[in-house]
Amino acid sequence: MNDSAENPNRKRSFYLANIIFLCSLTILSLVFAMIVYFRLRTKGTDGVRRFYSESQIEQIRENASEETRKEVLLKVQSSLASGKSTMQMLRDLFEDRVVVVSGGRYYFFPLLEKVEKNDFEPENLHNNNGIVEYSGENSSVQLRQGILLSDNNGRIDWERLADSGIDECTVSVGRIEENRFVRDGQLDRNCSMAVQKGIRVGLSIEVKDPADEDILLQAADTAKEVMDQYGVRRTPEQKPLSAIRTDSRDQTSAESVEEKESSSEGEETVPEGAIDPGILLRIYSEEESSEEETGGDKWTTAVRQLCRIIEAQEEIPVIGADLRTFAAQLDLSALADYDRWLIDHEETAYCPYSFSAWEYSTEGFKEGVPGKSILYVRVKE
Repeated sequence: MNDSAENPNRKRSFYLANIIFLCSLTILSLVFAMIVYFRLRTKGTDGVRRFYSESQIEQIRENASEETRKEVLLKVQSSLASGKSTMQMLRDLFEDRVVVVSGGRYYFFPLLEKVEKNDFEPENLHNNNGIVEYSGENSSVQLRQGILLSDNNGRIDWERLADSGIDECTVSVGRIEENRFVRDGQLDRNCSMAVQKGIRVGLSIEVKDPADEDILLQAADTAKEVMDQYGVRRTPEQKPLSAIRTDSRDQTSAESVEEKESSSEGEETVPEGAIDPGILLRIYSEEESSEEETGGDKWTTAVRQLCRIIEAQEEIPVIGADLRTFAAQLDLSALADYDRWLIDHEETAYCPYSFSAWEYSTEGFKEGVPGKSILYVRVKE
């Protein structure tokens, strides 16, 4: 047997030894890495100092701070160069916050994850010299022009208003203030004439102060009586957009439709699409706010109570307010099931949360309506 011939067993043993060595080395490296990790985790910067000097650590901090500063300045410069306002710039910088200006001060409220967000970019919905346009790419977004009417408008020429190109109107029932309900002086005439002209109609209750339950009931009962008096009929397509939900309230509404339709045979019919059964709760709160006021219990409790009263009457409440009120005075997480009506008299409709209508002007003009008018668009997806 030739001694110089290669021994296959020897080669195999050498190969296995190499594998065992490499595996052992890998295990030791992992153990060492875990030890270092847990020491750094428990000792914080004390562990880092074993690898870096104080001056090196300080230099790392300065470099990171400088990079962050440059990044922020670049964003600010880009925003200003593109012609954006200070508010728009801040909203771009703080995407996880709701930025609101009030009394010349800026406030930053947390963005609530449990509240439904918009499916389109609100900045693409803008007021172009009194005409609201949508410039985004969401082809399902449609707009319906509307006007909010109250006794502040005086006596309306309904012939001219019906020919002015509006798609719907919201009629004021009255206002809640100083713990009392005051009925609107033009409520009956505005409702009867709108129905007569075949204009789609909704109702509005101005809520200027949280009130006792009996006052809330009085306001809701007045709205219900008016809807019944003028032959309101509810159909699914007449609901405010975001109110079409999959919860049990829809089933209740559907049953009430059948009951009303079956009991109304022989009565005078209302033009199809003439009535929108949503009842807007248009809220006014204190002028000043602070971050500490977020989710005010007083306002949230009153609004939720009024919403439940309206729901018990088998109607649909819609909460209307400006963004500061939504962020500072109301706990939207507790009111997340209800539609929102955005009051924002700026050029664009900024609101990270979903809304079914945008009230964009208090100084609008419509044929047949004396003086200045409150204008809005119903946003449909």
